[in-house]
Amino acid sequence: MQNPSVADLAERLRTAARTGVPAEPADVSGLAEAYAVARAQRQLSEADGDRVIGYKIGLTSGPAREAFAASEPAAGHLLASRLLEPGKAVAATGLFRPKAEVEIAFVLASPVGGPDVTAAEVRAATAAVAPAFEIVDTRWRGGPANLPMLVADNTNAAAAIVGTQVPLPADLPSLTSILRLGARTIPGAATAVMGDPAEAVAWLARHLARSGNRLEAGDIVLSGTLSTPTPIQPGDRLEAEISGVGGLSVDVA
Repeated sequence: MQNPSVADLAERLRTAARTGVPAEPADVSGLAEAYAVARAQRQLSEADGDRVIGYKIGLTSGPAREAFAASEPAAGHLLASRLLEPGKAVAATGLFRPKAEVEIAFVLASPVGGPDVTAAEVRAATAAVAPAFEIVDTRWRGGPANLPMLVADNTNAAAAIVGTQVPLPADLPSLTSILRLGARTIPGAATAVMGDPAEAVAWLARHLARSGNRLEAGDIVLSGTLSTPTPIQPGDRLEAEISGVGGLSVDVA
């Protein structure tokens, strides 16, 4: 496989998302280039009138990082066009291998930035949290073969649904979740998210600081999945409940 330019890779992945035709696998030369490809996609979206309203964090569990030989989580951006209103169905058309994740979304009241951000600082800066579904999907034909391919594809970000905001619970690591999908029940736990979802958000702030950026007031951060990513298909109804945070449901059309 040849090593295409950052701009070409970004256009390939963006075209795949638009057309429903997956992009052919390509070499991505390390994480620096991978994040450059993701940024280039963000710029293309903004040039078309979309806007970034926050971020998502992937690979927040040990097993997920091991699967990609990753030493830390991975970050992606959340576009306004990809945030669905509660009650609106997720359209499976145009998605390739969609999966649902149950997450705690953080809504920030004040900026958070710097190389030494802590979970305590994240909690202090949080206006509210909410139950959320993230729909993840790959735009690469056959899926990402390695970590740079995953990151270049905006860490598989496809869509998100965020429920009713509530005050930040006092003990985030103690929270548990249940995802119901038909006759299946999939349990989850906040400890799967780096031991504490606030620590995952702190990691994101430290990650952004490497490129001179920070989390801003009003940003929505999908902090990582509490349960195993679950394949979905048209006709499914997803119902999630996170202790101390609340519930959320969505249909797949």
